[in-house]
Amino acid sequence: MTTKIPQNIDKEDKLVGPLTLKQFLYLLGGSAVTFLVYQYYVIGYLFFTEVVIISLVVMLFAAMLAFGKVNGRPFITFLANVGNFIVTPKHRLWHKENTAETTTTKLSRSAKPRSTTATKAVNKSQLEQLATILDTGGKMEAAELAATHEINNLIAKPATPEIKEHDLGVEDVLSDTES
Repeated sequence: MTTKIPQNIDKEDKLVGPLTLKQFLYLLGGSAVTFLVYQYYVIGYLFFTEVVIISLVVMLFAAMLAFGKVNGRPFITFLANVGNFIVTPKHRLWHKENTAETTTTKLSRSAKPRSTTATKAVNKSQLEQLATILDTGGKMEAAELAATHEINNLIAKPATPEIKEHDLGVEDVLSDTES
């Protein structure tokens, strides 16, 4: 059974002749504003040159909204980005906060503070243990892990034993099949 796979799904449908609905509404809005400007000319509020200039600007803007693209994106997105750039502040300030201190003070306000040297020693030993686990690939015994104190040893470590299939829990599926 053959099925038809849709192509160009990111294109909008053409609803009014060769125009999409958005393009048609942008041009309709520009035409409506131009018509209002013309009505002000008929009443006598505007001169002919003012009507021509305003109409050209409005229709050019409507055409840019309908058909214009800046860097491959619609003109309305460009206008939104320009507006966002104008409104947002240009100076960025970085406020360095010690997150470890703020979390400990939030958790234990009534508890008396511990000494920082003991905390640093505990953190350093934990980091060394984690680094050793990562270096050995998680194949250290608990006794060996407690005995290590340096992250990088200059002495070459013995090679880790090879991983066997029974260690990984891998079973041979093909051996059960009949040939």
